[in-house]
Amino acid sequence: MPTLYVVATPIGNLGDMTPRAIDTLRNVALIAAEDTRVTIKLLNAFDIQTPLTSCHEHNERSKGAQIVERMLAEDIDVAVTTDAGTPCISDPGSLLVAHAVSAGIEVIAIPGPTAMASALSVSGMEISEFTFYGFLPRQKSELKEKLLDMAQHSKIAVVHESPHRIITLLTVLKDVLPNTLVSASCDLTKKYEYTVRGTVTEVLSNLENNPKANKGEYCVVFQWDAEDIPAPKEQKADFSLEAQLFDGLIRGYSLRESMETLIQSGERKNAVYQAKLKVQDMLDDWEV
Repeated sequence: MPTLYVVATPIGNLGDMTPRAIDTLRNVALIAAEDTRVTIKLLNAFDIQTPLTSCHEHNERSKGAQIVERMLAEDIDVAVTTDAGTPCISDPGSLLVAHAVSAGIEVIAIPGPTAMASALSVSGMEISEFTFYGFLPRQKSELKEKLLDMAQHSKIAVVHESPHRIITLLTVLKDVLPNTLVSASCDLTKKYEYTVRGTVTEVLSNLENNPKANKGEYCVVFQWDAEDIPAPKEQKADFSLEAQLFDGLIRGYSLRESMETLIQSGERKNAVYQAKLKVQDMLDDWEV
């Protein structure tokens, strides 16, 4: 039975390539790569001759099925890689793995570098639990809503951000959650990697005054401040107007009194009146 290997590759420093990952890529029959032009450079660096095929976000659904069919037909092992880091983690690979699992193919992880874990480890925060969100929305209104939702549902959050959007992200964050602690890591494992830590105001100021802030990919860690987080909106019971009118009758109020209560609570007068007519019809039917 063939095996699919999920192989992590360096996120910047070739010295992080593990011996096990090298052996795996050498010994499989085929490597499914996010971008063959990127992966061929990695293979050349370690003198790996294994053939490549592309498997990226735009073709993975169909290509993944084709690769699995070939694995079964030829009884071959395949490795899946992405341009950097661990496949399937905010990167292609998960659909190929799903196809393999459905076909009964064994899937084995060859662990290695991941920006998320690296950024967390150097954040200086106490990491007992965290939530990974990948890339956030681009529209400012959607980004604002997402950040507020994240703060309400996570203790520490980790995101990826492009060098051209990091300032926008932190500016919106400062507006909606101004006391958030931030650790922003850029170009992790590379020669000029750096991490900026502090409040969102401090980190934003640092990056705004850094002429090279837009030169590398970021992995950012947020630790929320409880004082910033708005209380969850109280959810109204989802009862129809007719049901609420009946509830008033059961409690001893007249139909008119129940109508007035609903109108005073903000319900539209016309909608309440239409609901009253339906209730009256039902009451009339029961009296027959």
